[in-house]
Amino acid sequence: MLSLPGTLRTRKATIIKAAFLTLCAAVLTLVVPATLHASPITYNLTLTPGAGSLYGGTGTITLNNAVPSTGQVDYTQANGGLLDVTFNIDGQNFSLAGATGTTLVRFYNGEINDITFAETIGTTPARFTLDSTAGYAFYFNDGQAASYGTFSVTGVGSSPSPVPEPSSLLLFATGLIGAAGLLYFRMAPQTATAKSC
Repeated sequence: MLSLPGTLRTRKATIIKAAFLTLCAAVLTLVVPATLHASPITYNLTLTPGAGSLYGGTGTITLNNAVPSTGQVDYTQANGGLLDVTFNIDGQNFSLAGATGTTLVRFYNGEINDITFAETIGTTPARFTLDSTAGYAFYFNDGQAASYGTFSVTGVGSSPSPVPEPSSLLLFATGLIGAAGLLYFRMAPQTATAKSC
């Protein structure tokens, strides 16, 4: 069996270790942004009844991440963006799990632009619907009466940490690789010297 000279063996170990450090830095660069993007955000809503209407209430909308500040984006269960919707009106609780039909929350330029949600109360024809920014309609007494009003965002319950830009992540990864390589190469000659003694 052939044995490699000490210098060649040390050089091969250095290359393997440097490659391992580079791989670790690349994995961190990919995992860190995915973790930061996964932070849910919750919007709190207030439902205000209009003139002649009896019932208002509150609600929450939970999304899988922060809303872009420009453009239109739709959040639904199907696209994975809508995590939960809840409403409380006239002592009745409604949630995404009980929705009858597709629930949609649309944002335009960072603000809620449209909400589509409907749920039947028990087995009666009474139904709560929230259809657009123009307002909500709450039907009760087996659909014989209704309350109408508007909804507004009263605040954000929880928000994600700021997500770094891709260029910042690239700079971070490059610095990490450089620092790891510098540290290793500074220590490598000492190791080779110690072995030759």
